[in-house]
Amino acid sequence: MSKGVLIIETVYSDKDFRIEFNKLTSIFIERKCLVLLTNGRRRFGNVHTDNKGMVVITLEDGATERFNLNEIIGLDEVDDNFWKRFEGSIDLGLNLSKSNSYTQFTIGGDINYVDNLWRVEGAMNVLDSDQDDAEKTKRITADLEFYRILPKDWYLIGNVIFLSNTEQAITGRISPSLGVGKFLVSTNKLYLGLSAGFTYNIENYVDKSLNKTSSEAFVSAAFNMFDIEDFDLESGLKFYPSLSEKGRVRTDFDLNLKYDMPLDFYLKLGFTLNFDNQPAIVGNDIDYIFTSGFGWEFD
Repeated sequence: MSKGVLIIETVYSDKDFRIEFNKLTSIFIERKCLVLLTNGRRRFGNVHTDNKGMVVITLEDGATERFNLNEIIGLDEVDDNFWKRFEGSIDLGLNLSKSNSYTQFTIGGDINYVDNLWRVEGAMNVLDSDQDDAEKTKRITADLEFYRILPKDWYLIGNVIFLSNTEQAITGRISPSLGVGKFLVSTNKLYLGLSAGFTYNIENYVDKSLNKTSSEAFVSAAFNMFDIEDFDLESGLKFYPSLSEKGRVRTDFDLNLKYDMPLDFYLKLGFTLNFDNQPAIVGNDIDYIFTSGFGWEFD
């Protein structure tokens, strides 16, 4: 449910069914639901309406609570089977140009898990490009994020990010982080979160004499929209001022737009930018890529 509209998705239609939630006379949902309420409240349990039109939530301990329809701002089903709470996608992209015999191949994928207390998001992207009279470019990114949901829309966040990038002469950078954040907006269709914490870098370069470890603070923002007229938008901005290297600052930005098609297929456009004001190769402080692909979602 989003913005007071109950959305029912089917695999055989490219348009979802939409019902105004406040006009329902009764509802019964077989699966447990994560219910988002006003004032940052969350409940998890089975949902139905009583004969007075109140929404009744039966919690996992058997207790029941009643709420007015206008108190519910988000509603998302959660499968009882642990493994069925995972969903993911995989996409492929290929760009060819006769000029300079240019070829670019991309493959990407993600996997996500949501329950009443945890949100886990993982993603990996690989880019391989080649053209005449230029060095081959290869880039691999992977990240895994854990959110532990706390009261009043606060959360703990832990993540591990991996980057390998020939443009910046990085053979491998592993960056585990730990911090705390808050959802400024949080529904099953949209969320905006701000977080801050600490990061530890383990960096290996083509020139092994540059290999090092370092510590950083981080400030990040994540803004995601889901199933908005068959479009999904995911974006993230992370700012890393170094704590152990004087004057060093890094920034990561990513933006992905996905258009849902029938039978769980989709089209995807992506943009990623990495900035490091103290790169291993002078002049290669910025690297960015544009990607496109065709993919399939699974759950």
